[in-house]
Amino acid sequence: MLHIIHEHFGTVGSILIALMAFTFIILWIAAISGIHEYPYSEKRKLLISALFILLPPYALIWLAKDMYRQYRILKLDKD
Repeated sequence: MLHIIHEHFGTVGSILIALMAFTFIILWIAAISGIHEYPYSEKRKLLISALFILLPPYALIWLAKDMYRQYRILKLDKD
């Protein structure tokens, strides 16, 4: 698989693809661990965790939404 990626994208492209994949995996894990910080019921945490595992883009969207929500909270505290 790595040989095919290297043939299609070259050295720099392969490194960029690997970096992007690594970044998405780290963000996905951060979203899964982030959901367990909220005071949701155990049933809701389990449902959301299952969605995160089955639909990885949902975890990234949730993480982006949560980051924006925290940004707004910090911005209001600053004013």
